[in-house]
Amino acid sequence: MERDEVIAVVNRFLEANCRAARGEPVDPLADLHDDLAWTMTGNTTVARTYSGLDDFRTNIGKAMSMQFRSGEGFGLNAVEYIVEGNRVAVVIKGRGEGFRGATYNNNYFFFIEVRDDKIFSVIESCDGSLVWRSACDTHLEESNGS
Repeated sequence: MERDEVIAVVNRFLEANCRAARGEPVDPLADLHDDLAWTMTGNTTVARTYSGLDDFRTNIGKAMSMQFRSGEGFGLNAVEYIVEGNRVAVVIKGRGEGFRGATYNNNYFFFIEVRDDKIFSVIESCDGSLVWRSACDTHLEESNGS
């Protein structure tokens, strides 16, 4: 695939997510492959590998609707792309609000493989402590080192 084609697939996905985060009735997962493999790194309640679009839609769609509010300016926005063939590393800024009103401004790194004009695989990394605080309404404290 050409660089511009790969970026176009990712941009369609991100734009649909921004529209959904604003409350528009769109399918934010329409650009994901049926055989999707999506890995969320870390130790949050949703961190694991999802196998197939149905698994991802059922589990992440439900979690997102319970953890985040919709609002103007919310969503995922690409900052930088590094493309090689059908693979792309993307630095993303996420903006939103947790269901109890906590601000959610997170930085993401997505490593994406595109196949058949769809997102086929993703390895996602972000600040998990912010997910715990904003999306999961969890209070975190620093350890005293003992």
